Amino acid sequence: MHDISYLRDILILLFASVFVVIIFQEIGLSPALGYVVAGTTIGPFGLGIVSSVDTTKSIAELGIVFMLFSIGLELTFARLMTIKKYVLGFGGLQIVLTTLIIFLFCRYYFDMSKETSIIVGSALAMSSTAIVMQVISENAEHSTRVGRLSFSILLMQDLAVIPILVLLPLLKNTDLNITHALGGALADAIIAMIIIFVIGRICIRPLYRIIANSGSDVLFLSLTLIVVLGSAYITNHLGMSFALGAFVAGLLVAETEYRYRVEEEILSLKSILLGLFFMTIGMSFDFDLLLKSFPYIVLISIALILVKALIIIGLCRVFKFPLAPAIHTGLLLSQGGEFAFVVFLIAVQQDFLSPNISQFLMTTVTFTMALTPILATIGRKTKSYLYTKEILRDNKIKREIGQISKHIVVIGFSKVGRIVSYILRKKNINYLILENNHRTVTSQRNKGFNIYYGDALNIDILRHVGVDRAESVVIAIEDEFACMKITRFIHENFPNIAVITKSENINNADRLKKVGASFVVSKNVETGLQLTHAALSSVGISSDEISSALNAFRDINSEVMKDFVNTNEN
Repeated sequence: MHDISYLRDILILLFASVFVVIIFQEIGLSPALGYVVAGTTIGPFGLGIVSSVDTTKSIAELGIVFMLFSIGLELTFARLMTIKKYVLGFGGLQIVLTTLIIFLFCRYYFDMSKETSIIVGSALAMSSTAIVMQVISENAEHSTRVGRLSFSILLMQDLAVIPILVLLPLLKNTDLNITHALGGALADAIIAMIIIFVIGRICIRPLYRIIANSGSDVLFLSLTLIVVLGSAYITNHLGMSFALGAFVAGLLVAETEYRYRVEEEILSLKSILLGLFFMTIGMSFDFDLLLKSFPYIVLISIALILVKALIIIGLCRVFKFPLAPAIHTGLLLSQGGEFAFVVFLIAVQQDFLSPNISQFLMTTVTFTMALTPILATIGRKTKSYLYTKEILRDNKIKREIGQISKHIVVIGFSKVGRIVSYILRKKNINYLILENNHRTVTSQRNKGFNIYYGDALNIDILRHVGVDRAESVVIAIEDEFACMKITRFIHENFPNIAVITKSENINNADRLKKVGASFVVSKNVETGLQLTHAALSSVGISSDEISSALNAFRDINSEVMKDFVNTNEN
């Protein structure tokens, strides 16, 4: 009988991920950090419930493959060309400057050899693609300036893996020609890209069309796995990053009409595998070493975060990015990356690093990766504070809106907020929108919307937009937890203002009313009423009779309605 003991480890990992991530979501922390904590807790340096990281590491690395494929799906070649300046220019400068500064630090402060200093510098110059893109995804920042710039830098770092891996053996063997070796690596890269592009261009769309016409969901998923894993295998076989091949495959599929179905097919698989990847990072976190060398690990971690953040902030200013998103981007990318683990292990094999120093550096990198969600939150809040301070200092909102009154304030330019604002605008009703995404504010103002940047939890901003003189406030933010906080904040500071918001279900609607909402639209209830309206219309019932029936249902006591709806919601 085959040894299936690895199933025990996988089951433990899955159970721990569910348990810990639920707790982290409830307390408002990043699930990525929850996975790391879960891995640390059950790993060989924690409770020791799972003693071998190797069992799950290979499976977990597929999480990076599917994540890069998903990123490629969201792009097209045309859009990729628009950010080439940031990929090559910004990303390239970030790698070179970071490597150089860390090299000098290692060479002259720790008295390491030139070869070892180059290895440590190039490894620590990389950031964690997996964690950063997960944090960006959790906060819906893909289309923001910070999200696009971060992606450009991370993409350049993935490309830089090729020459770094080529240089490692060359540093040991000085008889080899570096130019020749790098040229050979470049040739391999070009061959790999040509193979993927040619096969992709010729085969992907026809194959997807044939399988889509067959109606087989299993075959569709199988082809998607072949495309993703096949591209990753080709690039890895030719000595490049396997994630790079998956990214290129995503770009190719993004050019087809099947991109959205492909994205839906792999979504759950990607999330599970990424969760396992984060847990393996946590499992490599050596608590004994952390406790013994805690002051040094913290000191080196802070130094690494400061160096990388300051370099990125400086480059942002050179590339004419405002200070606020520059700080956010700098903190978001200031950690070490998973690629450092690969480099340090090779460095030990090549006798450039001792096992103890390698373990110390890997623990430091893991520590900075675990801090990423917290650093990202600090960066996001700093950005919001700086923008808000600028607005309050210049009295920009006051100057533009004057003493507006009897208006409607819409908080959040989400899909719902867009609909509300559009109708108010068409009806010539006084309104203004408060949004905390600076890029959204700029783009929508150009389209004629009366939108301003600001934090709805800032009392001065609310006074500037005239909440105390408004007829009502419509809270249209996607995040229900944020809706709850803003509703409570407005009700506590402006108790006489009607607050209108939405909820996913009737239970949350009751909670929102308890914290001060005057009227809550329950998505499930209103969807049911709209479907009923269409059904009654189809059998010839008049609009007046339908309106009367629906209004009567809305007037039902909330407790009775909750019992009526809960059988389907729970």
